[in-house]
Amino acid sequence: MKIKLIPSLIFTVFFMLISFVSKAQFPYFESFRNATANNVVFGGAPNAFLTASPSASIDPDGDGYLRLTNNNFDQKGFIYSTSNFTSQDGLRMSFEYYVYGGSGADGICFFLFDAAANPFNIGGFGGSLGYSQFTLTNPTSPGVSKGYLGIGIDEYGNFSNPIEGRQGGIVGPTPPGLSPLSVTLRGQGNGAATTANNYPYLTSVQTKSLGFDLVYSSNARFPDSTKIGYRKTFIDLKPNPAGGYNITVKITVGGDPIKTYTAIDNYYYPVNAPTALRYGISSSTGNSTNFHEIRNVFIDTYNRGNLLPPTALDDNITECSGRPSVINVTQNDVSPNPGGIINKGSIDLNPQLTGAQKTFVVANKGTFTANNDGTVSYNPFNASVSGQVSVKYTVNDNYGITSNVATATIKEPITTNPSNAGPDQLVSISTTTASVTLAGNSTNNSTGQWTQISGPLGAIIVNPSSPNTTVNNMNLGIYVFRWTLDNPGECVSSDDVQIIINAIPVAVNDNVIGVYNQPVQINVLSNDTDRDGNNTIDKKTVVIKSNPLHGTVKVDPVTGIVTYTPNPGFSGTDSFTYTVKDITGSESNVGTVEIIIPIPPKIGLAKSLTKTDKLLDGSFNVTFLFTMTNYSAITLEKLSLKDDLGLNFIEADFNVISLKSVAPTAFTVNNAYNGKSQIEMLLGNNQLLGQQTAQIELVVNMKPKVDVVDYLNTAFVQASSLLDGAVVTDQSTDGIKPDPLVPADVSPKEPTPVKLTIVKLFIPDGYSPNGDGINDFFVINNPTGSPISFEVYNRWGNVVYKSSAYTNNWSGKCTEGIYIGQDLPAGTYYYIVNYNSTKYVGFLTLNR
Repeated sequence: MKIKLIPSLIFTVFFMLISFVSKAQFPYFESFRNATANNVVFGGAPNAFLTASPSASIDPDGDGYLRLTNNNFDQKGFIYSTSNFTSQDGLRMSFEYYVYGGSGADGICFFLFDAAANPFNIGGFGGSLGYSQFTLTNPTSPGVSKGYLGIGIDEYGNFSNPIEGRQGGIVGPTPPGLSPLSVTLRGQGNGAATTANNYPYLTSVQTKSLGFDLVYSSNARFPDSTKIGYRKTFIDLKPNPAGGYNITVKITVGGDPIKTYTAIDNYYYPVNAPTALRYGISSSTGNSTNFHEIRNVFIDTYNRGNLLPPTALDDNITECSGRPSVINVTQNDVSPNPGGIINKGSIDLNPQLTGAQKTFVVANKGTFTANNDGTVSYNPFNASVSGQVSVKYTVNDNYGITSNVATATIKEPITTNPSNAGPDQLVSISTTTASVTLAGNSTNNSTGQWTQISGPLGAIIVNPSSPNTTVNNMNLGIYVFRWTLDNPGECVSSDDVQIIINAIPVAVNDNVIGVYNQPVQINVLSNDTDRDGNNTIDKKTVVIKSNPLHGTVKVDPVTGIVTYTPNPGFSGTDSFTYTVKDITGSESNVGTVEIIIPIPPKIGLAKSLTKTDKLLDGSFNVTFLFTMTNYSAITLEKLSLKDDLGLNFIEADFNVISLKSVAPTAFTVNNAYNGKSQIEMLLGNNQLLGQQTAQIELVVNMKPKVDVVDYLNTAFVQASSLLDGAVVTDQSTDGIKPDPLVPADVSPKEPTPVKLTIVKLFIPDGYSPNGDGINDFFVINNPTGSPISFEVYNRWGNVVYKSSAYTNNWSGKCTEGIYIGQDLPAGTYYYIVNYNSTKYVGFLTLNR
């Protein structure tokens, strides 16, 4: 692929040859799974790294990868080995590669170079994949130092393209000359020269022509060979009698089954290899990216197929497994190969795992350890370990060929009186702690010892050396005690007994409020407890011990929820009892469930006209009192009180003067109520407690349009039960009691009468009783002749004149108090006129 042009970047690693030279023993294997890799040098910009290394910590140690590049732009990473590989007999090589998480570039190059190269230079990147020269940098990037062969896993398709200084190649089908997803070989070279034989093109193939994808496009790696994203490359360098090698490259594609495709078949490369080779792996990204990772590099001599595996024979010794011992496992193992000998330091104690495992732990027994002298040591966890113990192993010969799997076994002498710790015990308690008796076996002249293996701390073994002893202060939990028996002449044996100290569950009484004529589900276990943890209560074990008197109960066999159904029409208190068990079968105490079935909710409404005040402008201030009573024990919420005045008072103009809560004063009224467009008198946040009464006072100013107004008015109340949401309603009845006839009977629905009569009564603003014959008497114009009650008050609020049947004869004299018969002084006075049950009030002026 094309990369951004940057100044020349040459990766050069200087090292003293003597410091790094190591001769690899075939077969060579480097998994790159671990936090470190022996005899491997890391380089790049940024450096290649191990994902399991402490500085990366991407994967756990033992499950890591060699990461050559991240999926970022312009990454260049490489490694090379400082181990030397003999080339005389050819090579078989393989490695797993993982390409994922990006947009598809550049690729990976596995290369071989002369072990004598000093210093080492990595090749140019971009389409050169870190192997061959690259002319787009300034100066030109040289190729790999003394490179012998480069095998390109070419995603982008430029490794085979004869541009950017690469010598020879093919112009691929994708502009500009790319051959994406191809396997390409380039030959030996050294330095930056652009001469024909410097890293020349050898051959190439696009894998799609072979029916498989070189890489699997994904955002994840696939280390499982049964998955389609898994890829592994095999490279064979078969010696050719004429010199050089026949090169074969195969690619394994994961799946079920896995498939292996031959990408390059027996290509003849006539160039003789240096005596000693080293390998390296490089990768890069540019404007397109991918993660590039490697695992499990394997290198071996080509002709290994003629070698045979060594024979490992089973080994047995007789010894107590509670004592340390040593087994010479290699003394009877042989290699059938010419001059073959067993490599005593190659013992692998777990052949199922990759790499030689030098230790193996047998659960509850001990640890086997492989020694470099061909022996295996065994160390028990403690002296009480008993029974046969064994470990499987393999060994290698000096060719590195692995043997069959053999078994080394420690067999105990026959024990005639094995330890017996007695049967397991379950002890259920309601107390804080428990005491338990341990019963072990014994024989003549034997000794024994009780020890606690696991369980809560604090338990006290009264006499640990006695077969039969007591353990005190045992808290809740699972204990394991071990009886170790030592019989003369036999191996020490031990036996464990498990003792469970279990808490009896506690059934806690329940109190439930039900619904009239409705079943109610009761989770009786919701407040029950168990000191072992409430999750140990077995919901399937709820048992009714006594049935209710006024209903029936049914237990859900899975959840333990009890459904109580009251008898039709029942209200009052009912109860039943139950028990429950825990998962050990221990039964609780008897719990009592009390159910209260309340009287169904009921609300009543009364409306009363309590006062009518006539004003001088001919209007009336009319006061209504609304009384709401909750006749049940259930709290009512969401109260609604509606009175549509406009529906009835069609022959009068009216305005709301005030709206307030009288009792309880905490009620919130709707100040937007106007009796017309807004007929709701309450806000929705009011509650009326059981048996509680609330009163709302409404004052309305009415101005009739006719002389006599005679109306019937009705209001409506609605509320919801706080218990179950049931809606109750009532229509008002006249008065201040919703149940005027029979207690709690709210069926009366008498409308509230409102009668207003307009009388043209004229009351003057003042008069002048000075004896001049003009306005000497206070005259009230009364066209109907109905009786008038007339009272006059001075500014101190004292009555100065009073007449229950006024006949327009007041001449300004005082008729009340201490000044009776005297002329009242000039001034302003307050009056009250009562006429036809209507009160008129105002001020008059008296002049002399």
